[in-house]
Order: sequence, then C-alpha cells, then structure tokens
Amino acid sequence: MSAYAQIIPNTWKGIFAVDFTLKQTRLSSYQLSEILLKQNKSCLIAYDTRFMSNLFAQDIANIFEIQGVKVHLAAMPAPLPAIQLALSQQQIPYALVVTARNDPYWYNGLVILETALQPTLPLLTPPAVLNPIFAWPTFPPPLPKAAEAMLNLRGPYLEMLREKLDVNLIRRSPLTLFVDPMCGTTTGCVPLIIGDGSQTRAVEINRETDPLFSKLTPLPVGTDLARIKKLVRESDSHLGLAFSADGTALGVVDKAGNQLDQVEIALLLASYLARQYRQKGLVIVPHPLAGSPLATNLKGLSVWQESLGLQVEFSAEATDQIRCNLAQEQPTLLLGCTPEGEIVFGQGNRCPDALFAGMLIVEQVVRNGSNLRALLNDLHLALKGAA
Repeated sequence: MSAYAQIIPNTWKGIFAVDFTLKQTRLSSYQLSEILLKQNKSCLIAYDTRFMSNLFAQDIANIFEIQGVKVHLAAMPAPLPAIQLALSQQQIPYALVVTARNDPYWYNGLVILETALQPTLPLLTPPAVLNPIFAWPTFPPPLPKAAEAMLNLRGPYLEMLREKLDVNLIRRSPLTLFVDPMCGTTTGCVPLIIGDGSQTRAVEINRETDPLFSKLTPLPVGTDLARIKKLVRESDSHLGLAFSADGTALGVVDKAGNQLDQVEIALLLASYLARQYRQKGLVIVPHPLAGSPLATNLKGLSVWQESLGLQVEFSAEATDQIRCNLAQEQPTLLLGCTPEGEIVFGQGNRCPDALFAGMLIVEQVVRNGSNLRALLNDLHLALKGAA
C-alpha cells in the first residue's frame, strides 16, 4: 500500500500479480456494481497509463454492463482533475479509476471519485466470493455499449484551464519551458493549452507511453528530476515543470536547474492569487524542509500574510487538515499543499490539480519578466521581514 496519506481516501492499491490481480479487481468492481445497481446510479470508468490499466477498465465496464449499471468509459488515459470535472459536467455521480496514483510502477489500484461533498460509497474492500458469471479466465472482448459510451475527458478539462488562465499573455511571451509529464496522464497537455503559433515554447520529455515510468516513482517530490534539471540548466530556457503520473503533484525547476521545494511553490501560488486575482483565504502547507531558507527565516510572515489577506498554516498533518477543511459546508481554503507536492485549490475543487498550478506558475513568471528566481528572492526577502 502507499506510504503516504491521500487527499482522495477511497483507494485500494496493491502490487501487480500479488494483490492487484484480475480476480481482485473483479471482486471489487462486482461489489461496487451491486451497490450502484441498488441506488440506480451510473458510473464513469477511467484509467491511467499504468500496465494494462485500459484493459482492466474495459473489464470493469463489462461487469457493470452485465450487472445492469449504466457505464461511461473514458476514451483515453486522463488526469484525476479531468475525471473529477467530467463528473460535474456530465452529471455522473461516481467514477471508478484504474490507477495507483503516484506509486511506483509495480503498483496498480482502484480509486473512487464522487460528486458529493461527503463520500457516500464504502471503502474499496474486495469481497471473498465472486459471482461465477464473472469467472472469465482472461479479459473478455469489449461489449458494444461500452465502446459507444466513450467520453473525451481531456478536451473539456483543457478548455476549462484555458478559461481560467491568461493564455494570451503566455502565448505572447518568448518563453521556453521544459515539461516532464513523467510518462503519465498529463502528456501533451501543456502544448495543447498553449496552442500552435505561440511565442512560448513548451518542450516535453518523458512523453512516451511507458508503464514502467522509466523505473522512477512518477512523483516529482522525492524523485531525482536529473534530466529536466540538466536540460533547463544547460539550455536557454526559463523553467521546468514536472507533473506526477495522475496529474495532482507538481515539481518546478528554476533556470539554474534547482528544484523548488513544495512550500516555496505553494507560497508563490498563494501570493499570485492574492495579488493578481484578489483572492484571499487559508493556505495550508507542510513545514519547510530542514535547512531550507524558509525553515529559519519567517520573521516577516505575519506582515506578509496581512498585506495579502492570507492566513498561512504550517502543519505536520497538512494532508488531513486540507481534507477536513474541504469537507466543511463552507471551506475557507484558498490553497493547500501536501508533503508530496499535491496542489489543491479551494474554490469548489476537491481534487488536486498540478496542471493548473503549473500553468499559474508560468503565468506568474511571464508577468515578472520571465524571471522565476527573482520571484523567489522577493518571496524570501518578504518572509524574512527584509522587504
């Protein structure tokens, strides 16, 4: 199982061929289909880029259809925030996603997403007995209904991001950035957001389909982003962005090839939302990394907060605090960041969205003359009380 807490708690994960097997996924999906059938609810079946995730998703869709549950099947791998958006736009109450999120490549799993603020479905715990009708020895052929119901999840999600961002500002800037989707679900998204004919140039690496994620854990925090650091440092580019496999966690690399820590990213984003978009509220972040400038220089924090209308909380339990705040009837969260670098925006969103966060960083850098390091220096000076 994953070693870290989840913003999205309804998750079952296991090691391939040990815990995560065809039988176990059928047991879990059969259990869920029984519940949905009693509630007369439909379900979206989606998947990521892991080994055979698309086939497991098709298998689950077949089980649901045989059971009589209305199924919508994703047409291609999609980030979790895109799936969450599809639920609200398509008015589908639930999504079952074949994903192990950002765990190492030898894992896979199932995640339930819901439109309801409070989870209504039980945790995924595979039952011991499977209906004999589903005891296929291998994957069955796809059923016609499932193929007809395929949904494009990425298109509406990217359109939503274009509406939220100042894309024209970005397009007019002679900016070069490297993008590392880590062979995950955000592959191709940044170039599509920016579009053709833009002065901004986004160069993607690790965009090839690779269920093994180049033998790296597909999570920017705690992973040596050696390739993108080297490319940014040795080229005439301005910054690098790395996205976790499921599109929830963000890594940022400056022009010198240095990776920002997750607290720096969160505070840069919060200050930008406050200054540029006049948004205020609570910011929940982990404690700064030991030895980092932020860990010892926060004398000016109270003045910085007051000037921006922000309230920053450093917490060893940032993930749980974010989850509890979002569960409130009227959440006060503006932005939350987990120790794994998952970025949550509190404006009606409950799913972390690294792609939106990353593009906001790009927008902020463009407004600051394409100088990320200057933005960081200003932030550190303000928090030290020296600005």
